[in-house]
Amino acid sequence: MKTVREILDKKGQEVHTIDVDDSVLNAIRILADKRIGSLVVQKNDKTVGLFSERDYTCKVILTGKRSENTPVGDIMSQKLLVVHPDTSIQDCMVLMTEKRIRHLPVVEDDQLVGLVSIGDIVKDIISEQQVVIEQLEQYVYYS
Repeated sequence: MKTVREILDKKGQEVHTIDVDDSVLNAIRILADKRIGSLVVQKNDKTVGLFSERDYTCKVILTGKRSENTPVGDIMSQKLLVVHPDTSIQDCMVLMTEKRIRHLPVVEDDQLVGLVSIGDIVKDIISEQQVVIEQLEQYVYYS
């Protein structure tokens, strides 16, 4: 059974973070510059939340707040779900689907070691299915 660790080994463990007191405008700039959908929010090097495009649209734009003077900590998602590197890909898919989330921080020994997105999970599942299809095609062809 494939694990989150295997995805992180392929894609890398770089995680983009932002301080809880940084402005939403700065967070949006980072998302745009890095072409990513979320940032892990930290306070004193501790993970305290997640900031996503969805947080921005629902909690800033729709409420009339100003991006330049609203701290990320005021609008971040605080009910943070995390996974361990040894969590299975299937368990991640179930968790993300049931909770309707698109990003999962990966934590080991209380340290942030990565971030997986729904795209990472789907890409891995499709890749695995393609391997199985190719093996079945070979089996049928040579049988």
